Amino acid sequence: MKYIDLKKILYMDTLIQRKCTGNPERFAEKIDLSRSVFFDYLSYMRNELMLDIEYNVYTETYYYNGQDLCSVLGNIRCIACKEKFISETA
Repeated sequence: MKYIDLKKILYMDTLIQRKCTGNPERFAEKIDLSRSVFFDYLSYMRNELMLDIEYNVYTETYYYNGQDLCSVLGNIRCIACKEKFISETA
C-alpha cells in the first residue's frame, strides 16, 4: 500500500468502536474504498498498529477484541484528532 489516509483510519476506528460496520462490502462502501483496498487498510490496522480486530458473522460487524486505536495512540492525542476530523467532515 502506497499511503494511508488517516481520516479513513479514524472513521474505521469510529465505526468499529460503535460496532456498526456491516459486512466487509458495506464497510468498504461506508469509508469509500474498494473491497481490496479496504482489506489492505484492515491489515494495516491489525499488523502495523497491532489492533486485535475481529469480525462477528452473526451480527455482521467488526469489533475490537482488546485495545482500540485511542488506547494505542494515547487517549488525549486520539480524542483531539477525532474531534478535528469530525469538525472537518460536518
